[in-house]
Amino acid sequence: MSNIQEIINFLKPYTKRAYLVGGASRDILMNKTPTDFDIEIYDIIPDEFEKLMKKLGAKGVGKSFFVYKYKNFDLSLPRTENKIANGHKGFSVKVCQDEKKASQRRDFTMNSIMINIFTNEILDFYSGQNDIKKRIIRHINEVKFQEDSLRVLRAMQFTSRLKFRIASKTIKLCKTIELNDLSIDRIYKEFEKMFYSKYLYYGFYYFIKLDIAKKLFNLEISSTLFCKLSKIYKTNPHPSYFLYHLKNYKKFNFDFFPKHIKRPALMKKKPKKVSNRFLMALSLKYPLKNWSILNNNCCKEWLIENNLYEKKYKPTKIDPKNPKKSILKEIKKKKFDIIN
Repeated sequence: MSNIQEIINFLKPYTKRAYLVGGASRDILMNKTPTDFDIEIYDIIPDEFEKLMKKLGAKGVGKSFFVYKYKNFDLSLPRTENKIANGHKGFSVKVCQDEKKASQRRDFTMNSIMINIFTNEILDFYSGQNDIKKRIIRHINEVKFQEDSLRVLRAMQFTSRLKFRIASKTIKLCKTIELNDLSIDRIYKEFEKMFYSKYLYYGFYYFIKLDIAKKLFNLEISSTLFCKLSKIYKTNPHPSYFLYHLKNYKKFNFDFFPKHIKRPALMKKKPKKVSNRFLMALSLKYPLKNWSILNNNCCKEWLIENNLYEKKYKPTKIDPKNPKKSILKEIKKKKFDIIN
């Protein structure tokens, strides 16, 4: 796995307890290859840990939380957290050498699993492996979960990325949590993960089910509209269309939108009018059969007529011996006289 052997060799003289935690251990157990690794390191006091991180060349990215960054690794001491003030930094933090207590601060059971980097031993105190097998997102501790309201949005984006369902008790808990203490940046980071996810329609369901739509955007979405948009999102090839369609179907006001969440840059580039010329340009990259803008543009017949519906457009190759004929063939093929 990546350059993890470097970390193993570096830590071996100092401890026998260092664990892959969070998303890395979850992905490994799902037979996925992690891109980033969180490692919790036990049996080292904070002062010695700081010296070790300097020796390694790691950069402190959350020193008050004992977190350092090295390449694609987040290296940290195990800790417990207690909420003492508003915001995601309003916690008192203590080093904790008990794996079960330390893992209790995590959001969901699937993210609480620990894998010893030296022995590959798995510690699973909250049945995370069982929930992964059942494809369920379940909170660990009700009190701890409520201490960071961002976890409601994390539940939403995880469903969209993993195609997991959320446990009924976790849904009920999420609906009791207010979201008005979250910053724009923190909100957008979670939405961005959903925008680029494989199962956007799953995220859309929990966007409504967890009351995120209502609490953040004051949106009420009928069952009819839900079914229509879910069908679009199921075949959606473009990350910014989640909000694009809310705008079109719910007359969503983008003047209101930036106060709550950053608008994706891709959305800013969306043309006011969807012309045939715009669709022709898109067809060079995508087959337009599943391009969800078609749901708001009466152009299906035009696309089928011009062979842009089932597969992406491939221009006619120019014959060097008769370039004029090739060009005429291309013009006839695509009927450029009707492109506006």
